[in-house]
Amino acid sequence: MWCLQALKAEHDVTLLTTGRVDLETLNRYYGTDIRADEIHIRTPGTSPGSMLTSGAAALHGAWFQRFCRAVAAEFEVLISTYNLCDFGRPAIHFLADFSWDDELRCTLHPTGSGLRGALHGVTPWRRWYLRLVRAAAWPSGRNLLAGEDLVIANSRWSAEILKTRFGLTAPVVYPPVPGPEPEAAPTWEQREDGFVCLGRLSPEKRVEEVVEIVRTVRQATGANLHLHVLGGPLQSAYGRRLRVLAAEAGPWVRLEGEVSGPHKWELLTRHRYGLHACRGEAFGIAVAEMIRAGLVPFVPALGGVREIVAHPVLEYTDQAEATRRIVAVLREPGQVAALRAHLERQAQQFSASRFVAGLQGALQAFLERWGRGPS
Repeated sequence: MWCLQALKAEHDVTLLTTGRVDLETLNRYYGTDIRADEIHIRTPGTSPGSMLTSGAAALHGAWFQRFCRAVAAEFEVLISTYNLCDFGRPAIHFLADFSWDDELRCTLHPTGSGLRGALHGVTPWRRWYLRLVRAAAWPSGRNLLAGEDLVIANSRWSAEILKTRFGLTAPVVYPPVPGPEPEAAPTWEQREDGFVCLGRLSPEKRVEEVVEIVRTVRQATGANLHLHVLGGPLQSAYGRRLRVLAAEAGPWVRLEGEVSGPHKWELLTRHRYGLHACRGEAFGIAVAEMIRAGLVPFVPALGGVREIVAHPVLEYTDQAEATRRIVAVLREPGQVAALRAHLERQAQQFSASRFVAGLQGALQAFLERWGRGPS
């Protein structure tokens, strides 16, 4: 949405997508302002991939990639806003995560055992499925990491992995995190002494660990802290597990479900602290939203998320260290003030204006190298 926002005024922009586009809802969710008459929207229509279960994400992506390659010649510049897309010619690709590298994905986010492990781990079933995906994608044969394409990393941590694993030098453009202006948010004294955990409910987010950390901090300090978990889906198998966990913990754990827009920012700005437990994320936009809202978040030391807080006091390697760090901060009000000032400066790196400038700079560099419509 912010790519569209950045390009619509000076370029004829077409959005290639698989689903129905509700611009009003998307604008409200992402803080953009895009009208239907400002862009074109094209979809591939019904395909074998679209008739499969929604869980077959890689197969859906393969069919969509074929569609993108079929229409690529109609455009002068092609931009993928979610990882690499084989357009059949040089393009700009925004890295979101490493889900496209199966070995790295399993290293960063182990899938465990059972059906999920068989479908998402490095197993014969998974290898068979990926061979099917590659056949369905009908690849062009181009190596998108060979240096012809412009791959943009979403953190220095991601850029380092691209360099060490693939030998690719990638510029870094942080994702945009629009949010309330600091003067519009409640003061620290007006905020509740509670934690917020924000993001999609999925096992790699380790929400159980978040609950356990807050539980131990409550026990260590005697403070009446509470935890809001923002995200969904609550109806998934993992969501149901968390509902049981929250019921057993008591009223201090509150599952809010999926929230967006003003309601999300109201919940964020009403609280003092954030807690994140997903390790090995390429960026961690939920944490950037926390600091834009004025929270003090504690995060794992592994991944791009540590660049967001950029302070050792706010990083932890395991549950025990997380508890120690949080308890120490809660007991030193003077340190909290210094951390908040530091995070306010950090938040400026993730503004929408910086992202727009980064995108426009990348586009200019790409055009200078390839001109319009590279063959």
